[in-house]
Order: sequence, then structure tokens, then C-alpha cells
Amino acid sequence: MKATLINSRNVALLVAAGLLAGTGTAIAEETPAPTTTSTTAPKPLTEYQKAKAAYSTAVATYIANRKSSKEQYKAAVDAFGVARKSYNDARANILKSYKAELVAAKTARDAAVAANSSEATKVAANTAYRAAVATATSKRDAAVTALGVAPAAPATPLIGVRPTPPVKPTKAAKTS
Repeated sequence: MKATLINSRNVALLVAAGLLAGTGTAIAEETPAPTTTSTTAPKPLTEYQKAKAAYSTAVATYIANRKSSKEQYKAAVDAFGVARKSYNDARANILKSYKAELVAAKTARDAAVAANSSEATKVAANTAYRAAVATATSKRDAAVTALGVAPAAPATPLIGVRPTPPVKPTKAAKTS
């Protein structure tokens, strides 16, 4: 017996399947929207919801404080860099003039010793050299003191501790 695609049994199954599929797509009638409005009060917040709202506020405040602290610190570091550079430049000029005075005193001593090699001339040249060095040193120390204390680096800001999130309540286990 040869199997044919179109036989009475296959046709009956296809018709039954079509009828069943067609009944599942029923169209409902439109119902008008209710005209009465109910004013139901919102549910009161749970403790977790209140804690979560407080946490969100605390995090927003923490972030704002951290950002403003960073901006203030950055401005202080920039001002410190400018102050330190000007202080170091002024100090470098003082040390440069000090070294120039020492070189001039040494040159004068060497010229005096080379011109006359007597022992009295050497002693007088060395005494004059020591006096010039002492004068240059006291001038340098006075200028550094007048310059003042070197600028101090700004302290890093204390931003505080990040708020901890609230703990979710655990659901009670169902008992049978």
C-alpha cells in the first residue's frame, strides 16, 4: 500500500488543527474605561526604602564634597607651584651673587699674592679674603632670612568615608 500525502486521515487532522487554532484568537469587545476615579493613598515607605533614600542622598553629598575638595586641592597645588618657583628663583639669585663675591675675593687674594710673594703680603691677603668671605656669608644669610620660609605643599584633603549602602531585608522562609 502506497502512502499518499492527501488522504482522508491527513485532511481530517488539518481541519481539526485549523479549528482549534482559530478558536484561540477571539476578539474581545471594547469596554469603556471606568469613569470613577479612586484616590488611593500611596503605600507607606518601608524602613529599607527610607534607608535607601537616605543612602542616595548621602552618596550625592559625598560625591559633591569630593569634587569640591579635589578642585580646591588642585588650585592650592597650582598656587604652591607658582610660589615655590618664585622662591627658588629668588634664592638662586642670592646664591649666584654670593658665589660671585667669593670668586672676586679669591681673585683679589691670588692677585695680591702673585704681585708680592712676601710673607706679610700673604697674611694680609688671606686676612682680607677671610673678611670678604665673612661679609659675603653674612649678606647671603641676611638675604635668605629676609626671603622667608619656603612655601609648604598643601595637605591632601580628607574626603571622608564613602557611605555604606543599607542592608536588604531577608525574606522569611515559607512554611508548609
